[in-house]
Amino acid sequence: MVSAPLILNDTSLNSLLAGTLAPLGISPISAVLLSPAYVPDPVNHSSFAEIAAFELVSAETKRVQLTGVSITGAAFRSDDLIFGDPVTIGPARYLAFVMGAPKSLTPGSILLGVADLAPSGGALEAQRGRFSVKAPASGWFALNRA
Repeated sequence: MVSAPLILNDTSLNSLLAGTLAPLGISPISAVLLSPAYVPDPVNHSSFAEIAAFELVSAETKRVQLTGVSITGAAFRSDDLIFGDPVTIGPARYLAFVMGAPKSLTPGSILLGVADLAPSGGALEAQRGRFSVKAPASGWFALNRA
């Protein structure tokens, strides 16, 4: 499945522009799957604590560390995300990027942003199949001049 672009939360965007956010190209970033019950709030959600209750947690659902991270121009890219194959996961609606390695996330870990995995509504699942998210060709997000 192809993800929609990541919507940066206000705190992370401001930190990124101010140069106070850890360098994205070298800092570990975790991808976390969230349930359809989560309601994205880029203004008020800034840490893992605000999304943790919506994280999909099961024996087969795992956090994934981004690999192949690159910043080309002003676009943030990574390799596709593979959560398992075969695996049973779901329903998942959102994908969150949290600063830190998958096993070391804390309530205070910085929430970078959230992407909608099913922009037309609903949720995604895998039943003993592959659950992967294809990184957008244009990057997870890009900073542009208006």
